Order: sequence, then C-alpha cells, then structure tokens
Amino acid sequence: IYNYSQKDYVCFDFVPRHQNIIRYRKGIPVIIDDFSTVCSWVQFKNRIKWNYNLFLAKHPVAVRCPVAGKFNFTQRGEVPFETRILGGVTLSPRPNIYCKQNISDFSVCGEQKEVAIDENYCLSVDYLGRPVDIYSDPDYRMKCIGFWRENLKSYLVTYDELDPFSKYRCWVYQRADLNRIFMSQAIGPFCDLNQDVFSWNHTEGAAVALDLIEYERERDQCPMYFDDGTNPWRYSGDSINVIVFDFFSSNSASSFLMAFSMKILVSVTVSVVTFFKFA
Repeated sequence: IYNYSQKDYVCFDFVPRHQNIIRYRKGIPVIIDDFSTVCSWVQFKNRIKWNYNLFLAKHPVAVRCPVAGKFNFTQRGEVPFETRILGGVTLSPRPNIYCKQNISDFSVCGEQKEVAIDENYCLSVDYLGRPVDIYSDPDYRMKCIGFWRENLKSYLVTYDELDPFSKYRCWVYQRADLNRIFMSQAIGPFCDLNQDVFSWNHTEGAAVALDLIEYERERDQCPMYFDDGTNPWRYSGDSINVIVFDFFSSNSASSFLMAFSMKILVSVTVSVVTFFKFA
C-alpha cells in the first residue's frame, strides 16, 4: 500500500455583490491545474433547472424593502404567523380597547427597511380618523437585507434576531395587481428551486404563503412601493429631489414682468389698429 495524495481544483463563479448577498455556483473538481480548463462551462453541472447558492453577511445592514405599504393579508401554511408578545412581557398593562374589526396586518413604513407583521391588528379609528389601538406592538419584525430576480422569480431575504429556527428567511414575491401582492416564506435562508409565490408546505421548501391587499388609510402615511429586483445593484435608499424655482428670483421676476407687459402692449396695439381699420 502506497501513500497517495491528489490535488483537485474547483472553480467558483461569483456574481458581483449586491446589498448583503453574494451569489455563486461551484464547478466539479478536476485534477488539471489550468484556469481555462477548470473554469470551463462544461465543468459546471448541466442541469435543466438550477440557481445560485448564497453567501449572507454575518452582520447585515438593513436596506430598503422591495415591497412597502400597509397590507391586509390572509395566510396558508404549516408554520403560520401567530399572535405573540415580543420580549414575553409588556412594560405596563395594556388598556382594553374595543375594536370593530381586526385584520392581519403586513406593514413596511417609515424608512421602508423593516417588515412589521401583526396577526391580529385592530383596524378601528376614532372620529378624527386616528387609530384607536396605539399600544400594541407587531408580532414580528424583520429587516430586509437583500433582494434580486432570478429564473423569472423575485427573491427577498429578511433577518430576524428573534427567530428561533433561522435568523435569515428567504421569500418569493410577485405583484399580482395594482394593489395586490403574493409572497411565500421559505423554511430557512434559501429558497427551493420549486418554490413559487403560492408554495405553502415543506414539499416545496415553504413555511407559509401570504395574499396581501393594500389598504392604506388617510393617517397611516405609508406609501406603496414595489421593486421586482431586476437590478439589485441600483441604489434604492432614501433620496430627496430638490426642485429649484428660479421663477420667483429678482432677475426672473423682472424678466417675466417685462415679457408680460410687452405681450399686453402688443395685444392692445393690435386691437387699436384693428379698431381704426374697420372704423
């Protein structure tokens, strides 16, 4: 028996990083030390259906979510969202509030970087249109850390520090109408190749499927936003568009008044000439 060792070379194909995600695929090991041979396209498994693997940041930074607004949702799945209290105990007793209508709420408001889900949300308002229940907290808070589009599907990855199973969760989402969105949450941080927006059980790697319908009220101040992830490298953070109105500056105002006066003078002159001509 002779001691024998062999060196294998493997090629990794990386997609440029976007947000907190690096996508890659790995080739098969070969014994030839030649880049053109090791990284040839034939060294990658020739499957009819395939997708990239994921590297996720250990300490992710929240980015703007591709889906934003206030939505009323219905759910179906083996691991549905449930009513709970974050932290286990409230800081103070909550008053008993009468609600005429309770819904399941999916909200992405403010900076639109965090998903808040409340399975039993009070929809009632007072006579001024303000929400009656101002004491309740959402049941789930998840940060959006990356999204992209692949295989004609839009993917989203969220981060929840309090998730006991997996802090990272993958979603498949799709806009169905002007104010309707379908979403499916995976069991873990990676979406199965067969998972789509209607997947709801473990056979397709999903935990729950959501049907969201937008319902923003007057005082919610939660505008709707959607990005299908076609270009995840595009900056989608907060931006302020400044419009400069030079129309009211001194020079512009004087020029405008001069032009307006000349227009009136010309109109009056034409009218007078016309009057004398036909008189």
